[in-house]
Amino acid sequence: MIHEILNPLYGLKLTYMDIEPQISPKRGDGAQTVLRAADVLRLVGRLRSARFSDLARESGLPNPTLRRLLVSLIEAQLVHHDKEQARYRLGSEAYVLGQLARPDFGFHDLARDSLARLAVLSGDCAFLSALEGLSTVCLHREEGQYPIRTHVLNVGDRHPLGLGAAALAILSILPDAEVEDILNANAESIRKTRAELDVPALLQQVADARATGVALNPGLVFPGSWAIAAAIRAPSGEILGALTIAAIESRMTPERQKELTGPLLDEVQRIEKLLAKFGSGGLSLGKKG
Repeated sequence: MIHEILNPLYGLKLTYMDIEPQISPKRGDGAQTVLRAADVLRLVGRLRSARFSDLARESGLPNPTLRRLLVSLIEAQLVHHDKEQARYRLGSEAYVLGQLARPDFGFHDLARDSLARLAVLSGDCAFLSALEGLSTVCLHREEGQYPIRTHVLNVGDRHPLGLGAAALAILSILPDAEVEDILNANAESIRKTRAELDVPALLQQVADARATGVALNPGLVFPGSWAIAAAIRAPSGEILGALTIAAIESRMTPERQKELTGPLLDEVQRIEKLLAKFGSGGLSLGKKG
């Protein structure tokens, strides 16, 4: 989707944990070029100001291919080349397209105050993730004041549904049959990150989330990085994403999980009320729960 690729306001970036696009494996040269250009554009957005060598290393593309794609993106004003500093940045047209995409992310604006409150209350990191297809993408990270924080999730990072607290929170409010279908579809992508995670283990995580009201990620993605999350719905019932509090393992004891669950659910409820009152009518993310 175009807002996923071109929205500089949310820092969406290239990540190698993406679900494979639902496109025929036999892609034509034109389709492959578009996908590669999109990846390069995401990478430029993530790095903010990148040298050619940075882009070559991160993308893994041959230099001639990368150079050709950058020339095309520059001509389209999606990328700007600062010749004096020999660096590449997002161009003016990327900003324009980001502005056009902004109404689709109306709940991001309405969630900012909640994120700030949770970060202050917990001292740890608060995240807003959006549901996009069979994955979640991080839209916002708010830092707390505790000196040791978990930085394993950044704006633009994407996880397949089933991996991470936000993904588990979303699955916990979906019907059982749909949860199984999603986990089976994402099983290979999940195993690439954590080989020991299988569908039965994740189904148990989903069941636990239903019992407690929040999903727990006990270091499943990165050891030592724990998180709790709750899903966010639009007034229509559409699942938009999830709100997460993440901390190092020693700060996410069972007692503290209980302490943070109430404030987390309160903020989810506050966001949902704001969506009912002020939310954009153009929300396109998510799915019916």
